[in-house]
Amino acid sequence: MKWLGSDKNRFTELMRPHFDALYIAAQRMTLSAADAEDLVQDVCLKAHMHIDELEKVEYQRAWLLKILYHRFIDIQRTRERSPVDMAETGADSNDPDFMGHESKPDNLVEREKRLETIFRAMEILGHEASSLLALHDIEGFSLEELRQVTGLPEGTLKSRLHRTRSRLGRLLSNQDIHKPVLTVVGGKK
Repeated sequence: MKWLGSDKNRFTELMRPHFDALYIAAQRMTLSAADAEDLVQDVCLKAHMHIDELEKVEYQRAWLLKILYHRFIDIQRTRERSPVDMAETGADSNDPDFMGHESKPDNLVEREKRLETIFRAMEILGHEASSLLALHDIEGFSLEELRQVTGLPEGTLKSRLHRTRSRLGRLLSNQDIHKPVLTVVGGKK
């Protein structure tokens, strides 16, 4: 890709205010620092290819997050269809933000268990539902911003958020969330 000096500066100025929001949203979606960086890089490449369009967009953050969201969904669908078994990494334990400021071993173990339970519940919810919930309830996106990002009507977003919150509550109250779910196929009823 050939960078022209003015294009590089123009692109940097357009993207700089949105990097933090993109990275935070990507981390919430992927639950991995490395995957979040890759996802943001994909968005930056796509945004650079459409720099003229980016300049004309009124809500640049929403436009970029829409690209991020759709790219994340595309990646997840590709992984689900892939014959290669992808390793589940969960949270990046080498990430300094992951450990926080808790220094007592008991606190670390308790926090690790809580995070594991939440991550497991979010995985069970599915990528689209957990991403929607993270963007709205954790990142503070308004329904209008989510509508712009996902392209879904506001009523659909409200009902999906309600169903996702209800299901998350049921999952988190379930003490057996860490046990594998076994499905009997062809057994007696």
